[in-house]
Amino acid sequence: MLCAASTTLAGAPVDFSTIPQSCGVQVKGKEMGPESLDLIKELGVKVVRRGLLWEGVEKSTGNYDFSDYDEFFKLCKERGLTIIAPLAFKNKLYPDPTQDERGRQAFAKFCGAAAGHYRGETVIWEIWNEPNVQTFWGKHGKGHNSDQYADEYIAMLNACVPLMRKADPRCTILGGAVSGLWEESFKWMDFCFQKGILKTGIDAWSVHPYSTASPESYIDAYARMRASMKQYAAKTNVIVINSERGFPVKKGAEGYSGGSENKVYEYQAWQLVRQFMIDQSCDIKLTSWYEWGGTEGFALYNAKEKIKNPAYNAYKVMIDQLTGYHFDKRIKLTSDLDYVMQFVNRNGAVKLVAWTASSEPKNLDATVPHEVTLPVATSGPFETFSIYGEKGSVAVKDKGIVVNLTGAPQYISLRR
Repeated sequence: MLCAASTTLAGAPVDFSTIPQSCGVQVKGKEMGPESLDLIKELGVKVVRRGLLWEGVEKSTGNYDFSDYDEFFKLCKERGLTIIAPLAFKNKLYPDPTQDERGRQAFAKFCGAAAGHYRGETVIWEIWNEPNVQTFWGKHGKGHNSDQYADEYIAMLNACVPLMRKADPRCTILGGAVSGLWEESFKWMDFCFQKGILKTGIDAWSVHPYSTASPESYIDAYARMRASMKQYAAKTNVIVINSERGFPVKKGAEGYSGGSENKVYEYQAWQLVRQFMIDQSCDIKLTSWYEWGGTEGFALYNAKEKIKNPAYNAYKVMIDQLTGYHFDKRIKLTSDLDYVMQFVNRNGAVKLVAWTASSEPKNLDATVPHEVTLPVATSGPFETFSIYGEKGSVAVKDKGIVVNLTGAPQYISLRR
């Protein structure tokens, strides 16, 4: 079952209806400079995610200095990049805003100051990061995914959103940034939806779908989340954004895909494209890959060696192949493990993205390549491209085309 919502993100600074407007990447620290941003522009993504830290802006009580971020905003604007900016974390000048009302109000004033300072810029604000887990919310109370954390986060949104709207009535605000999509985080979202979090004035809901074994697992996870929205919330067609998820190459790291260690970079490239395809099929308006650089094993680019990893190349080919296209439908085949996603553009051109998944989601070595016949309504011409852009061909058989499916997505152009 594919999930769907028919609405668009009202007030957003860009239209996410086609690729690559729906494509993003996380940046950190030293990656805020022109060299990295030029490479990101070259890649073709349109969105970068970068945190705006309260303590780095309000260094003395009531005084807000955004100079550490102004250059980044300027560089992104020059390159046509939209920013997702999580507003986050504690400030030693105030009590903990996750628990204390005075701290919460001070944090809300910071959020309002940020919205006002960058009024009119192409920025999407995200309030906090992963507030459902102790890692980012705190060590207090009932802990991970508790109803207490839900109440506290809702209180924070109710404090922040009005001040942000006052500073910039047209600003776009995300709530959620939920860590993981699994049984306990679903319960946390149930608490939130039941207690009215979607009535706080946020424009959309963001998730970080770690805890899922594979991109294909997102389908059921998103459906479970949207069922909760339907059950508990007045809004049922809420815009959802995947604002952070990557598949690392380091064994044991969160989200690791499994399989042979000598194939981890290849498998990461598979999972990157498959994540975007599944998100598109589930009407996730934006997908931001974690991350551009770093040493955690998720990186698209190795800055030290100046090497573009296979996942970078796969990402670029995906964007080159599907620029201007939007998801149309999944073509069902005999096996539920086979995925054929149909994309169309405004001129009626059709492209398919096809792969097969492993029956063991945490073991990509178990993927079984095989031939399938895809039913198509056109006699050609057909062009195929591999995950890295190598051109190939397909055999025409009766009213279909014969394709060898592997774990690596491939692109099939049906007509121009």
